[in-house]
Amino acid sequence: MVLYFFAMMSFNNWLSKLDQGGQLYRLFEHIPNLMFFVKDKESRLVMGNHRFLEHCGFATNKDLAGKSDQDIFPDYMSEKFRRDDETVIQSQKPLLDLVELFPTRDRLPEWFVTHKYPLFHSNGDVEGVCGIVQNYEQTKEDSDDPVIKMVRLIKQNYASSLSIPELSKQAGLSQRQLERLFKKRFRVSPREYIIRLRILIAADQLSQSRATITQIALDCGFYDHSSFTRYFKRNMGCLPLSYRQEHSI
Repeated sequence: MVLYFFAMMSFNNWLSKLDQGGQLYRLFEHIPNLMFFVKDKESRLVMGNHRFLEHCGFATNKDLAGKSDQDIFPDYMSEKFRRDDETVIQSQKPLLDLVELFPTRDRLPEWFVTHKYPLFHSNGDVEGVCGIVQNYEQTKEDSDDPVIKMVRLIKQNYASSLSIPELSKQAGLSQRQLERLFKKRFRVSPREYIIRLRILIAADQLSQSRATITQIALDCGFYDHSSFTRYFKRNMGCLPLSYRQEHSI
């Protein structure tokens, strides 16, 4: 153990001499469909591979450096990312197989799998977090997975009046079985996933289009303006009009 500690000190001292950490992030450019990132102990982004930069809307690591998740993602996403970072830093242990919503490059949300590891200083303290993120569906080789089937059905029909019993039937399981599998894998119910998906799509439309808020609500599968506003504030932390005023292009 003592030998290991001194070996790590030597490695960290050597690594600290390298420009941009030796640009180790470039190794991850050659792994298809994988995003890599590094944060400091304040959860500020330090670097990422090109795919991660694209997902976050940046061209270079210079543009990314110093940004927090809150600067980039919706509140309910960024809050979860921050809590997970704090868990890794305080426990000094990795968090693996985190299944969570993350925006794709076209800004629509999908389920991704995240693995986070602590980064140690030579004195043994945690100085930051690094991690990799992969699209959940692309990590699953079994195309007959009933939960994946349901996720795809929801994404294809999010604007329609979705029936959980009917979706369960199409996925080949009872509603109770699918609800249990969905919660176990994603930690949210199918209904909550549908709402979150609709909200993020609506948020994108609020910033990109000039359609009325009521029209966007209806186009995204909500019954009326009132219910849309209620769910939007619960998930995004602000009213749709405020979001549009702040993010409109």
